[in-house]
Amino acid sequence: MRILYHHRTLGDGAEGIHIQSIVNCLKELGHEVRVVSLVGEKTEFRSSQAARESKWDKIKNIIPRPVYELAEIAYNVKGKAMLMKAIGEFKPDIIYDRYAHFSFSALWAAKKSGLPLILEVNSPYSIQKRQWEKLYFPGLSKMGEHKIFEAAPKIIVVSSPLKQIIADYGVDDSKVMVLPNGTDPDRFDPALDASALKKELGLEGKTVLGFVGILRSWHNIDKLINILEEIDLEKHNAAMVFLGDGPSYEELLAYNKEKGNEKVIRFLGRIPHREIQKYVAMFDVAISPHATPYSSPMKILEYMAMEKAILAPDMPNIKDLITPDQSGILFTPDDAASLKQKLLALIGDAALRKRLGKKARREVLEKFTWMGNARKTAEIAAGMIKKTK
Repeated sequence: MRILYHHRTLGDGAEGIHIQSIVNCLKELGHEVRVVSLVGEKTEFRSSQAARESKWDKIKNIIPRPVYELAEIAYNVKGKAMLMKAIGEFKPDIIYDRYAHFSFSALWAAKKSGLPLILEVNSPYSIQKRQWEKLYFPGLSKMGEHKIFEAAPKIIVVSSPLKQIIADYGVDDSKVMVLPNGTDPDRFDPALDASALKKELGLEGKTVLGFVGILRSWHNIDKLINILEEIDLEKHNAAMVFLGDGPSYEELLAYNKEKGNEKVIRFLGRIPHREIQKYVAMFDVAISPHATPYSSPMKILEYMAMEKAILAPDMPNIKDLITPDQSGILFTPDDAASLKQKLLALIGDAALRKRLGKKARREVLEKFTWMGNARKTAEIAAGMIKKTK
């Protein structure tokens, strides 16, 4: 099968991991894949410094927001031209499109060429951008999203709440399939030895609590720090490690220093994704203090693959991944007392942590690998191609 994969992203961070993992697995399954994007075939997990220095990011920050939104719409002319050129050269059987805000170029090209199309949706951008950014054309954003979802012949979403959001638009939910994110269980191997790293960081013999992610205000890291203070990590011979940077990094670093927690609460900055498994191997408890309600958090799947005991909010999208009290412990969202109670239980019970981790790893192997996602995607594509012949 010949698959034309289109995306309008910088191909970095979690987006880049998702794109490259699916493309690589489809190729391993014997399919031919060509990627069409502004950044070309290459995707990568950029360092925080590289991300700050990206030419496109600098341009994006300079352009007035109304102009940027109009540029997103204008991209479709460029996108369609790139796709039509690739269609002529590559002769694909199907187009696979990663949905972006105002992006309908793949639908446009599919209609013109008569090719089937799968739309992958990771976020309802008309909602996300209203929550976290200022949208200058909110009505156009919502209408455009509705039209795109309505026109797509098949949609893959990463969570059950996201499927419901699309259904709320009035879109036929029979054409929408939930396929949560995956991970690579060979790379995220629970047998990795973290003893040398723990010694280097002065964490030997401690129960290590960990978090991986971009540090943003909505992750509630400051509230987690307050809970960790109440618990008194030193008394429990425990320590907390934060891996990642982001908009709130410097502020949280200063807050933690001001409160005198540097001995037991450590901020290690962003670790390249290719090395992250070495650090997660240190964790005894992996914490997700907050989650976007329609996301499929990749870090949770990586924790699961590494056989870590996970503490995460009790939300429908998290339950797409974690079986409560079997492959992880869930606390009441935005409830400090619930989080504190569940965290203390995990700190104090090594046998519970081991049982949860073993079950989590089994569930990843059965349901949440990139190769499994690629197989399911290929099955959907083959069925669509068959119907067009």
